[in-house]
Amino acid sequence: MPPTHERNYMSSNKLWTRDFILLFCANFLMSIAFYLLIPTLPFYLVNFMHLNKAATGLVLSSYVIASISTRPFSGYLVDRFSRKKLYILSYILFACLFTGYVVAGALLFFFILIRILHGIIWGTLTTASNTLVIDISPASRRGEAIGIFGISSNIAMAIGPMLGLVLYEKLPFNYIFFSALITGIAGFILAIPLKVHQQLPQVQQPVSLDRFVLIKGIPSGLNLMLITVSYGMIFSFAAMYGKENHIPNAGAFFIILAAGIMFSRLLGGKLIDRGRIKEVSVAAMITLTAGLLLLSGSNYSLLYFVSALVIGIGFGMLFPAMQTLMVNLSGPHERGTAISTYFTAFDAGVGTGMFLGGKIAEITGFSWSFTIAAGLNFISIFYFILISAPHYNKHRVDEIIEDVQRVSNKQASIGSE
Repeated sequence: MPPTHERNYMSSNKLWTRDFILLFCANFLMSIAFYLLIPTLPFYLVNFMHLNKAATGLVLSSYVIASISTRPFSGYLVDRFSRKKLYILSYILFACLFTGYVVAGALLFFFILIRILHGIIWGTLTTASNTLVIDISPASRRGEAIGIFGISSNIAMAIGPMLGLVLYEKLPFNYIFFSALITGIAGFILAIPLKVHQQLPQVQQPVSLDRFVLIKGIPSGLNLMLITVSYGMIFSFAAMYGKENHIPNAGAFFIILAAGIMFSRLLGGKLIDRGRIKEVSVAAMITLTAGLLLLSGSNYSLLYFVSALVIGIGFGMLFPAMQTLMVNLSGPHERGTAISTYFTAFDAGVGTGMFLGGKIAEITGFSWSFTIAAGLNFISIFYFILISAPHYNKHRVDEIIEDVQRVSNKQASIGSE
């Protein structure tokens, strides 16, 4: 039987606990640091390092490739060791690495090296944080918890890119790196008092493939990868696409995108907890396809910003649905592996999108990049209906976990009497 504090943690249905708020705020600051660089680095690489669009996409994708390479190992570490300690260590390393960009300067080799190291740490940090939020949240409100926790990133998504673009236009680029460093350290300080009740496995489990990759999650992971190609294209090149089309205040695209994500996350999380995970997923993919088609033809401001809202609504529904789906395919001691598998697929799609977006834009322009992304999202709808959803119905284990928790809570109640 789990220890008393573990049983009490599981039996509580409260979501907004002290630890949830601390983790929410720490994740917000971590995401601000991350998003300061996302829309501004392409300008830095093109204008300061004099790279073409294809080379810029390749350099940007090196971050994601590095993150992918460490995801399976981070999932194993998160399941095997103290999640909080791993989270704290990776957080401070993530923050301090922003100084590396300043040191690298215009030396492309060292810049790419720092980018790769940053990607490796990011892979571990986000796996740990997203597993922790599941640990501290009640199973009956898992979809809502994931949705609300993701809002911390979405608020940062609205503020970070806009702030980064303002800093880029007003000050030398090193101010962006130092701003990210300060923000990251502030988030690290907030994360220190976090308390997490994690039961480490009592028996040494043999090292095998399923300790690094959630095998049952592979079909859903491939589905997610198809979709997040568009995510990589949008966050790397939407601002540059807007400026090419002479759209004023192109940075506002990310504010509108984040608003759409926040709105639909709140609604989507509640629907997911009511058993509508498949319906939410399909609706998200249809919405994303429509939004990307709007973006591909955005030659004037209104259509450009409307596409941001539609795309935001689609991503806001999709991410908590797909992440909950992946977690529901795993047991309690596989949560880190499930989260790392989710993010491996996520990063693979984003990295592909960064590379393809720059490559296609170099040949035919950004409009075709977003059109191709819409086509991939359209394919993902049929993939989900024919493959991912039936596989999920067959292999989901969330109901078994909740039955075990109800038994534990009943035993705890009897014991207290």
